[in-house]
Amino acid sequence: MSHATQLHDRGYLADYMQIMHRCSLPGNVQEEVYRQVHARALETVKWTLEQALDEEVRAYLGRARYERAIVPRRPEETRSGGYERELWTQYGRIADLRVPKLRRGNRHLAWQTITRYEHCWGPLLDQHLLHYCLGHSLRDLQEGMQLSLGEVLSLAACNRLVLGLEERAHAFKTARLAAPPPIVLVDGLWLKLAVPSGELQEDASGRQRPVKRKQQRVMLTALGIWPDGHWEILAWHLASQEDAASWGTFVGTLYTKGVTEQTTELIVSDGSKGLDKALDIHLYGVPHQRCIFHKIKNITDHLQYGARRGEVGEVSATPSRQAKQERKRAILAEAGQIYATNVEVEIRARAQVFRDTWEGREPQAVAAFFHDFEQTLCYLTVDFPMAHVSLIRTTNLLERFHKEIRRKQRDIGMLQSEAGGDVLWYMVAMRETAKQRALCRGKG
Repeated sequence: MSHATQLHDRGYLADYMQIMHRCSLPGNVQEEVYRQVHARALETVKWTLEQALDEEVRAYLGRARYERAIVPRRPEETRSGGYERELWTQYGRIADLRVPKLRRGNRHLAWQTITRYEHCWGPLLDQHLLHYCLGHSLRDLQEGMQLSLGEVLSLAACNRLVLGLEERAHAFKTARLAAPPPIVLVDGLWLKLAVPSGELQEDASGRQRPVKRKQQRVMLTALGIWPDGHWEILAWHLASQEDAASWGTFVGTLYTKGVTEQTTELIVSDGSKGLDKALDIHLYGVPHQRCIFHKIKNITDHLQYGARRGEVGEVSATPSRQAKQERKRAILAEAGQIYATNVEVEIRARAQVFRDTWEGREPQAVAAFFHDFEQTLCYLTVDFPMAHVSLIRTTNLLERFHKEIRRKQRDIGMLQSEAGGDVLWYMVAMRETAKQRALCRGKG
């Protein structure tokens, strides 16, 4: 029985839980341990939230609690104790969360940890909705909400939650950028999507269900980088192929959001086919940087492991596996040293040394490396802070975002709908944006 089947087999789970109970602590001890652990976890969450709220008030007033001021403070600048409120979290119900307040002007205090009148903490709903995006049905979502909230939401209410998140994702994708970034990274991530085949089949309850087939789709994603070093996901688009037409549609979407020739100084990609044509149509004249990491990595696809020209007796010899590994490590290391500086003259000099060293032994690899070599130097033409120049030479930031996406969809195998893909990208993008803002506040 596969892991996915086991997760949905109630009999299997029940049998497995019985085995765990027989081989572990007595039932009353287990319940007491669970109760104590749950209480400690909920207490920790409550303490963390209260500390975060207190820090927000401290930042708003510019002083800590009980810190005296030289001049008298206005009521809007004075604490006035706090009040208790109920808050549902993914760890349980906090009945007496203490929220600090001011003597006057509380409505002007914009909370970041929890919003005003919020009774269900955002991460709790996000967690359940993420499970829906990853393949759970509305009934699965309903059961999960019941376990967390202690009450049953109707299927219609669960559906409204999901539709609300889809609307937020759509609004984010279509909203115009207030301050478009000068640097834009683009890349595609292939994923598995369940697409209706038009057929119906009867399930165990006698209901007619649509039959879905697995298809490969690519999600084109754009990430913007600003001069202060922070980055955010700008937009994404699900396409059937990573071709010129798909890239044209996606780049056109970016253009409507405000990413134009006037605002964009550099486009960075891994050399996707069809992107150049789309850029010529929508972002003509904007330099196109080739990802240095992918450029170096692609050398291994063209290695032939031949001997240096003139070394008689070694040409026909088949190199050992260890020799191949050493050859690969050596050529990649020397190719990486080419970009160990940001001075163009030095880069070109090192590139010439690299060509002289390896062209005799690996002509195809060297030819592939120097094909479009000039595109790997486009970042040198951009006026960007040197402290963050490493962020604009590669697509590594976008690769990290895709890594987070892969973690989310690893357990489900494939997405169940295009809307689910949009919501998944939106939720992960919001999480990453929150991390970036927190990092910027910490540096400030």
